[in-house]
Amino acid sequence: MKIVSRTIVLAFALILSISVNAQEHHIAFLKQPKWKKVLKMAKKQNKPIFVDAYTTWCGPCKMMDRDVFTNKEVADFFNESFINVKMDMEKGEGNQLKLDWEIKAFPTLLYFNTDGEIQHRVVGAFGVDEFMNYSSMALDENKMAINLQKRYDAGEREGAFMYDYLVSLRLGYHKELEKKVAYDYLGSLSNDDLLKKENWNVVKYFMKDPTSKGFQFLVKNQDKLAKVISDDEVAAKFYNTIDKQIESWSFWYGDKPFETEKETNLIAFLQHSNYDKAPVLLGKLLANKYKRLEDKEQYLSTLDYIVKFNLAEGSSRIVQYANNVMDTYESDRAWAKALLWLKIAEAKETRVEHKVAVLEAKSKVLEKLGNKTEAELAALAAKKADKEAEKAGTKIHSIPAMKMTGMTPKNTK
Repeated sequence: MKIVSRTIVLAFALILSISVNAQEHHIAFLKQPKWKKVLKMAKKQNKPIFVDAYTTWCGPCKMMDRDVFTNKEVADFFNESFINVKMDMEKGEGNQLKLDWEIKAFPTLLYFNTDGEIQHRVVGAFGVDEFMNYSSMALDENKMAINLQKRYDAGEREGAFMYDYLVSLRLGYHKELEKKVAYDYLGSLSNDDLLKKENWNVVKYFMKDPTSKGFQFLVKNQDKLAKVISDDEVAAKFYNTIDKQIESWSFWYGDKPFETEKETNLIAFLQHSNYDKAPVLLGKLLANKYKRLEDKEQYLSTLDYIVKFNLAEGSSRIVQYANNVMDTYESDRAWAKALLWLKIAEAKETRVEHKVAVLEAKSKVLEKLGNKTEAELAALAAKKADKEAEKAGTKIHSIPAMKMTGMTPKNTK
């Protein structure tokens, strides 16, 4: 009996020990304290202040609290380096501090000196490594946002510095200022300067307009740029910049004037460019244009051209085009084209998990064309392919991606 009792006691002791250790691995936050009290503590202890500015409805804030602030490395660093404050920005003094600190999204992570002056700002939720990296900047004289701003205001414009400064603006959610600073700096560079390695990070991460003279100059001189930057890195930058612009235009809903002049510029550039991805991107751009203009004939012809000349970049894009046609047209001619595209995709697709969607779309279009027997056969083939993919562990599950960035208030005054 004594042995059993002792075992139970030891078990409870172990559980208690684990619980205590888990509690210790958390940033020791002062929760909703008076700000004046915090400033006095900072002066007395000669410590900077870290503030987690959050709201109760903010999902990314909860993720940080659960997964990052409980990390031992994080807790040890912050408890040693800062006076740590957790402040609900919609409760008590938080309402006024939100205005004073110009908080526009959550979580906003603020780093103050002992005088209560903001030295660094990071907006959004991050994993442990990113959070530690961005937080270490707040203690680095060469990286903290306030010093970078002072250096910029004093006229410093060297490439590596400009990259650090622009990163601080992005982390701080200063979107309009980031856009202006990047535009001004990139626009000030000569062609020779654009090709220099020291400016590549600014180009790579902050040059977003494929219709700008600087971007189009770099594409035309890709061979020169490739002498200092890897071919793959350069190719990815060029493709992604143009593709993102095309995608952004595809989500235009008429709430503001469309960028017709920029679209025309990009079409002309791609038509006359020797860039190897120009045909693929031009096809996508024209398809989006005709879809937006509701020019059904040109849209159908463009899609037909894209598929037949192998510019669709995979079967998933062909499936998307076929589904668009089925949703947009009430015409056997259009549906027959969609069926032809899907047959091309089916013949070329070697991955069973991707063939599922092709066969499902094929079944759907055959049904529309009145070929019920063939439609049923395609549906059965899709189910068979789905089972094969599941057995192989390659089945594609449609789960929407989530990126934890800062959340803006529902009603911003």
